[in-house]
Amino acid sequence: MMISLQIYIACLGLLVLITTGIIYRVFLEPQRAGSRTFGLLISSMTIWAFFYLLEIVLPDLSQKIITRKILYLGMTLSGPFWLAFAFRYTVLSEWWSKHGRIALLTIPGVIAFSLGLTNEYHHFIWQSLKMPVSRLSPLEITYGLGFWVYAVISYMFIATGIFIYIYVYLRSPKYLRKQTGIILLGVLVTVISNVIFLAGIFPSNIDPTPLSFAMTAPLLAIGFFRFGLFNLFPIAAPLIIENLRDAVIAVDEQNHITNINLAAKKWFNINDNKIGSPVFEILPKPNMFKDKWDVIDARVKFKMELNGQRAWYDATITHLHKSDDTLLGRVIVFHDITHEQELLEAEFRHSTQMGLLEEVGRQISDNLTEKDILQHSVNAIVNHFGYAEAAISILTKDNRLEVTAINGTQDFGYKPAFKQEIGNGIIGHTAEIKKTYIANDVSKDPYYFSSDERYGSAICIPLINEKNLLGVLYIESAKPNAFNTDDIQTLETLVNQIASAIQRARLYADTREHLQVMSAVQSIAQVISSSLDLERICASVVNVLNFSFGYTHISIYLLENDYLHLGAQIGFSEELILEKIHVSQGISGRTIETKKTQFIQDVTKEPDFIRTSPDVISEICVPLLKDNTILGMLNVEGMIDSPITQKDADMLNILAGPIALAVDNARLHAQVKIIAMTDAVSGLSNRHAFEETLQTEIERAIRSNIPLSLIIFDLDSFKVYNDTWGHPAGDKRLKATADLIRGNLRKYDVAARYGGDEFAIILPDTDQEGSTLFAKRLLAAAQASAPESATTGEAVAGYTLSIGVATFPYNGNTFEALVLAADHAELIAKRLGKNRIIIASDLEK
Repeated sequence: MMISLQIYIACLGLLVLITTGIIYRVFLEPQRAGSRTFGLLISSMTIWAFFYLLEIVLPDLSQKIITRKILYLGMTLSGPFWLAFAFRYTVLSEWWSKHGRIALLTIPGVIAFSLGLTNEYHHFIWQSLKMPVSRLSPLEITYGLGFWVYAVISYMFIATGIFIYIYVYLRSPKYLRKQTGIILLGVLVTVISNVIFLAGIFPSNIDPTPLSFAMTAPLLAIGFFRFGLFNLFPIAAPLIIENLRDAVIAVDEQNHITNINLAAKKWFNINDNKIGSPVFEILPKPNMFKDKWDVIDARVKFKMELNGQRAWYDATITHLHKSDDTLLGRVIVFHDITHEQELLEAEFRHSTQMGLLEEVGRQISDNLTEKDILQHSVNAIVNHFGYAEAAISILTKDNRLEVTAINGTQDFGYKPAFKQEIGNGIIGHTAEIKKTYIANDVSKDPYYFSSDERYGSAICIPLINEKNLLGVLYIESAKPNAFNTDDIQTLETLVNQIASAIQRARLYADTREHLQVMSAVQSIAQVISSSLDLERICASVVNVLNFSFGYTHISIYLLENDYLHLGAQIGFSEELILEKIHVSQGISGRTIETKKTQFIQDVTKEPDFIRTSPDVISEICVPLLKDNTILGMLNVEGMIDSPITQKDADMLNILAGPIALAVDNARLHAQVKIIAMTDAVSGLSNRHAFEETLQTEIERAIRSNIPLSLIIFDLDSFKVYNDTWGHPAGDKRLKATADLIRGNLRKYDVAARYGGDEFAIILPDTDQEGSTLFAKRLLAAAQASAPESATTGEAVAGYTLSIGVATFPYNGNTFEALVLAADHAELIAKRLGKNRIIIASDLEK
């Protein structure tokens, strides 16, 4: 049966209109996964069909030849894009599914098209062509070798694509065959049309291939749009989940695995051959998942060992249903929360450390019995950290170390009164070197000895007072490498407290009869043991000395570089107060230089005396020493009506030790606090410090009715930078970004590393206009720092920034709302192409 040429033209014209509409629909959703490949396929089909239609209807030979050359563009690219869409849709080959790689398939087509354009020079595509007898007809063509070579290649592409669709259809579960069946139906239209053509049903001069491809397009579009190419369970689900940072495992209604992304394979050591296996055979902690398997949107939080390291995961179980609510399957998404958990543990450990210092300080501040001080200390250490053993050994008169206080979660056989020689074991070695000693693995430590095999770690810290060894604190953990830098600093601070307490207890025992002196010592000890604030310690010391001994002119100075800076004073008039003194000046300078107490009975005979009051007749300057290191100086000046004596000098010498320890403890505490509130890589505030500061600034903004702005940004494509240059280089970029931020901050602005490659800047008393100007300066500085020029919208991995800006209270009147507004603005900046600024207010319009 012959098909009318007019019907063919009408059908082809109608299908051209339909495919044009499909192209328009596809390119309305450029972000839709797979839309680019699908759009190129439909476009090439449309070009082929449209210009073949023109070739039929145009009356002039030259016009027909031009349309013939143009239609070669669609003809030569339809086959490659047909195969490309098959790869992209089914993801049967992950390599061909990657963006950009399908362009390799078009190389033969591009060559054939180029040969068609220049055919009159070589006649490789067609040897001759002539005007048909009927003007309403295509050209009569004698094809050349090049045409048949490419025809073979094109049909190989088409045949391969057809095979892929059939193969995937046969392997798909029943609930997926409806979608793949629509696509396969479109494929069969092309196959059947070509079979009819080969059977001679079409007129010999009419090519049905453009019509068959155009007829296929609507069916492909239905499969693409109606069923959602990338629903989580379709054939091409890996295109979404494969590149997720989170691990994803998809299972069917019978709990058999249907899909696993790369992250899941890597994290849980799963091979591709596990597809189809029962999911509970490969899930970590399967019983935890079984308990919540039927709970809607259940979450499972668990910990496991990964490559010898601890890792924490938060898993979400999502149920998928068909339109009739029949269970289709489940998707398990695993989010790695190791970093967050480590931060929480670090914060908890820091709180525990501070709690230990506070508890020990509180317990020993009112205790003047040495044995009780030591026992309370080891009890507090074990209660807070759960160490296997904690013991304090005190140096005896026979120069041996005797266990005075001991506690622990395990019994190692050591009891109070056990004595050890200096130089023997870890305890004896620590006493010998008078430095902190750490054994990360006691089983390999040369100084460790035990009758049993142990594999934990130990730390031993000497108790020293003014170079004199008092004893050692020994702590052993059942875990190797149990002591980090913060632990060491905390324990050293604690040892200072204990040493101070021991010295205080011994001083009390030796001078019990001197009630006035001991009352003062007790008062000062209470202050320095219950506080780690340097300013408060200095003020308390001068107040206690004034109250207990009646000194009228007292000052305490702290050494920083070459200057003594005033910490606190009593009795000096404001115009005569010396805020700082160079170490080369006066009696105080001589005290620092000699590290010895200076007692000047008659200041009128002392040329170096710096007079601050006309009534002063004598002066005592006492160095504050810790391990022979000058921390500062205590100064007491005697008046005509209240002179000071050698007895005062001796008493102040006694008090200088505890005061020096208090100053050192306060400084160590300040260092620990700075470490706890500072990001180790960037040197900026960490997230905990940021959250505290932002909450405080919001409260201040509410009280004062002033604006407050928040900027959140991250480095563009930082993962790409890390993957390209390595993590050490990534850390350098983070540090460089921190330096760039600091270079733009005002003195009252606060910058923090918010997490990963994300930073936050708090701008107090700054409105939207001011914060926008700041963000622009920051963006420009980042662009200028890039190794290659970068204008807005052109991201340079690791250098340019995606910035979000929000202002209180307009974009958020609470902590959470303000952070969410700035973070959302930053996310939009990334989605719009990165290297740009988005103002939260602009998103609300």
